[in-house]
Amino acid sequence: MSVRIAVIDKNLCSPETCGGQPCAKYCPVNRMGEECVTIEKTAKISEALCTGCGICVKKCPFHAITIINLASPIKEKLVFSYGENGFSLYGLAIPKGITGIIGDNGCGKTTNVKLLEQKIKIQNFPSVEIKEYFNKKRKIIVKPQEISTQGLKGKVSEIIKKFKNNLYNEISETLDFNYTLEKEVSNLSGGELQKLFLIAAISSDSDVLILDEPFAFLDYAYRIKLTEFLKKTSKPLLIIEHDLSLLSYLCDNVYIMYGAPGAYGVVSNTYSTDRGINMFLNGFINPENIKFREEPIKYKKHPFEEKTTINFEINPFSEKLDGFELSNDKKITVFKGEVIGIAGKNGIGKSTFCRRLNKQVDSAMKNQILQRTEEQVGNFLKINNNFDEAFIKNMSLKNLEFYNVKNISGGELQKLEIFKCLTQQKNTYILDEPTNMLDVKGRIILSKMLREKSNEGASILIVDHDLEFLLNTVDKLMIISGTPGQKGFIEGVFEKEEGVRRLLSAFELTYRRDEETNRIKLNKKGSVKDVELKKSGKFIE
Repeated sequence: MSVRIAVIDKNLCSPETCGGQPCAKYCPVNRMGEECVTIEKTAKISEALCTGCGICVKKCPFHAITIINLASPIKEKLVFSYGENGFSLYGLAIPKGITGIIGDNGCGKTTNVKLLEQKIKIQNFPSVEIKEYFNKKRKIIVKPQEISTQGLKGKVSEIIKKFKNNLYNEISETLDFNYTLEKEVSNLSGGELQKLFLIAAISSDSDVLILDEPFAFLDYAYRIKLTEFLKKTSKPLLIIEHDLSLLSYLCDNVYIMYGAPGAYGVVSNTYSTDRGINMFLNGFINPENIKFREEPIKYKKHPFEEKTTINFEINPFSEKLDGFELSNDKKITVFKGEVIGIAGKNGIGKSTFCRRLNKQVDSAMKNQILQRTEEQVGNFLKINNNFDEAFIKNMSLKNLEFYNVKNISGGELQKLEIFKCLTQQKNTYILDEPTNMLDVKGRIILSKMLREKSNEGASILIVDHDLEFLLNTVDKLMIISGTPGQKGFIEGVFEKEEGVRRLLSAFELTYRRDEETNRIKLNKKGSVKDVELKKSGKFIE
């Protein structure tokens, strides 16, 4: 026996403007004289009467309806539902030690956090563990996924002063934050803004700390520093993160979340971190005998092809801005069809280089910090060729066309901004931190779409700190070195293997491969494998 879930997005459902209420008009159950679909301010669907035919889903012009069939045992795990025909969450991720959550965007991670914060009230207690957790009152602090300077004014020192304590001193020193204190918050880079939010959350008095994508914008050195700092904390931590190598390195255990984005989410049992990550990638939770994805998640390998047609050249230059200097002492040639990653420490000039280049060549650029507007998403979803159509389909943007940009999620906003960049008719595309807020599946799709765009002859330059993404996407790496906040120097553009070696050597990091999934795993500093790889000069298996 199965359970039917009918979900209606009340922000999209508009019976007055949908053209004759086709969901009710064409419903087979309605046509037989029963009231499966009824219309009030919005449509309502009786899950008891619904046959799951899907006609209403196809007929709705606003993509407001989702119908899902679920196996009946899942019903016993229901913890919260946003009312009739609303999103439902089955199970709950509870922090125990350092606990991670992995899953696709839209499957209930935000709802899970709100339940733990008690911003929304849990409706059912499907397990003793969940009931006992809510028997005790806890102060929970959350570092949000999407960071912004909106509502923040003045110098960093003024904003941060209320958080100053011994813990503040330790974490700000760990993240080398004090040099930003006299900066205006509006002038902070993405990495600096992330540090501000992290320091505010970690320094606050709390019983439980929830960090949503804490490593976004941070370079490899600060990711490891933050990881080592968090490992020493005594309070329970809940980490929501899509960089699996960091999740594997940091967490004691993980929950897998799966479902239908915007319709329902299911929380698995808790598993050891590596086992949970591998089951998530494979799409099959062995102990629970649940297959939630048809195909495993994996990057598609692309062969390296030497490009010979020059797109543009970058001459030697030196540029000073607000006390920071970025320089290059050699001519750099960028070829058509080439994908180049740009890597280096935070505050070393990567974004400065991108902005400078964007002014000098025929290019489109997606910025690091995303801006929300009052416009409707559909205004930007113009299809001019097969690439545009494929991007909209693969990134599930069509379902957002009637949403206001200010109301979509961070991951959806990132996809939209990338689409707006890549669909401009340009020879060069510059993407600054495109994987932030994208889930694992979204990153793999983005990698594929970027390779397709490069095959059309475009040059693509990418600033990103997700090493797995860079390894599987770029042809070459530009390495920028120097002193953060003071001086940056472009070492050059290198073949991928040499670029990765230089990058990891600078950060003193090594990676091995997981035997089951071939994903990269960070080695502990000083471990046998770490020493072995550094000695060989490879730094990554």
